[in-house]
Amino acid sequence: MTSSYDLAIIGGGPACGPAARRCRQAGWSVAIFESGLLGGVCPHTGCNPKKVLMGPAEAVGMARHLAGKGLTGEPQPDWPAMAAFTRTFIDPVAPWLAEDYRKADIEVIHARAAFTGPNTLRAGNTDIAAKKILLAVGATHRRFDFPGVEHLATSDDFLALQKLPARLVFIGGGFVAFELAHLAAVCGARATILTHGDATLRRFDADAVARLVAATRAMGIAVHTNAPVTRIDKEAHGLCLSVPDLEIAADMVVNAAGRPPHIRGLALDLANVAAGPAGIRVNEFLQSITNPAVYAAGDCLDAPYALTPTADLESRVAAENMLTGNTTPINRTGTPSVLFTQPPLAMAGLTEADCQAQGIAYTKKEYDLSDAFPWQRLGEHPGYSKTLVSPDTDQILGAHILGHAADEIINVVALAMRQGLPAKALRDAIWAYPTCGYYLRYMF
Repeated sequence: MTSSYDLAIIGGGPACGPAARRCRQAGWSVAIFESGLLGGVCPHTGCNPKKVLMGPAEAVGMARHLAGKGLTGEPQPDWPAMAAFTRTFIDPVAPWLAEDYRKADIEVIHARAAFTGPNTLRAGNTDIAAKKILLAVGATHRRFDFPGVEHLATSDDFLALQKLPARLVFIGGGFVAFELAHLAAVCGARATILTHGDATLRRFDADAVARLVAATRAMGIAVHTNAPVTRIDKEAHGLCLSVPDLEIAADMVVNAAGRPPHIRGLALDLANVAAGPAGIRVNEFLQSITNPAVYAAGDCLDAPYALTPTADLESRVAAENMLTGNTTPINRTGTPSVLFTQPPLAMAGLTEADCQAQGIAYTKKEYDLSDAFPWQRLGEHPGYSKTLVSPDTDQILGAHILGHAADEIINVVALAMRQGLPAKALRDAIWAYPTCGYYLRYMF
């Protein structure tokens, strides 16, 4: 059996939908090939369930900060109830998307497709020919090969827990490890973070990270650097992890060590699609550098960001370029990144280390947000901001914010950066008072 389409999309996550709808609206025949749940990681096993679970945890954290300042007692997390509430957000996603694509006359094939040639695929028993192919396969869990690797759980497993284990270890020093460790610790588990390198959260500003790591340890979370796991053993009362000069007991060990592109099994060589460890190699139009019929978007890209908003942006840009013949180069200026810990850490643009490495002149301003009214009234520590501005043009080069509402404040900064507004625009704006955003005037 053979089918033909104008556009075939491999992967049904956030990098799929915008391109599928735009090309279908333009009159193209479109098919999506997805072997898992429509919607991908973000709504099912990533951003959304994580954030729903964090709601009660954030309330507990705020209550603890306000203990003795007008609150007595402490709310108690109910993990089974939290898990049940989370399912109310997850379960409707795939059926809703399937119906939405059906109404849009976009065909969905529940199978994993792989290349058989530059413009051809095979999915199950079906051969597919397509004028254009969009790779939107996302990322997957990193593989390990130490003894006892079969005892590793994934972040998917953690987010699907019906009961929270007492002792949790997270292998990795990035977004997932810190976010899940904070969530687990606030909800009563003993959490440990192990990273093989000498630093954590390398994408973020080092000074902000140092403050967050100190706050993490103050919460009772153990953070070990230079701690590669060499083996995991199953014992009578749980698991035992071996790292150099250390053994750690756990009830669950979560692989949170980054997410490489999910490109294994695509037979990229048969389509002459270039890729490396970081993902599919594309030009500024998101077109494969070696196969002009193939485009890519989302976490499978060799690109600076692996975020849901950038996957959406890349999908829209890829669609425009497929339709118009490469007229819209990708522009990721003003992309915000947020670490949803307690408190959150947010950034946009360059770090101070980036500026130094690239020889970019900058003016730095640091501000202790924990001394400012909106944070003091919540009893929250720490709070910190660092902003980097061009001394010649007053353009914002980077912003790094740690503390309550950092995840919302960074959106304003990111908008200013994307629209080319100078730092003066934030200093001169009339902000509502007393809000966290008001203090942007002092951060720049």
